[in-house]
This record gives sequence, C-alpha cells and structure tokens, in this order.
Amino acid sequence: MTYAMEIERHRREAKNIGIAIGREEGLRQGQATGSQLRAQKIALSMLREQIPLNVIVKCTSLSEQEVLDLAKEHNLL
Repeated sequence: MTYAMEIERHRREAKNIGIAIGREEGLRQGQATGSQLRAQKIALSMLREQIPLNVIVKCTSLSEQEVLDLAKEHNLL
C-alpha cells in the first residue's frame, strides 16, 4: 500500500466516524425536541381542561414559566 493510499484510507475512516457521531447527536437532539413538543401538547390539553398549574408542571416536567408562556401564547389565560 502506498503512502497516498494509506492517507486516503485514514481520511475515509475519519469521515465515517464523523458521520456516525453526527447521526447520534442528531438523533439525541430530535428525541429531546420530540419530548419537549409532546410535553407542550399535553400541557395545552390540560390547560384547556382547566387543570391546576401545579399539576400540569408536575405531570409534564415543564417549568411553571413554560406552562404560563404556553397558556398566554394560546390565549388560555
């Protein structure tokens, strides 16, 4: 194997490692975003049912401020 071929092989390996790391990070970010959107959807449903704020916070793991902002954004307060 020539030196140039060895360099190219290392470059391809590094590229593949970078792609794999990027996919894992993208998957983690997507899951986190999906969880946040699901919590917001549940909170909205609970707000519409006039469930107390402290219960919504406890059930969704959203902060009190996040629930209040969501309520204001959807004219539920």
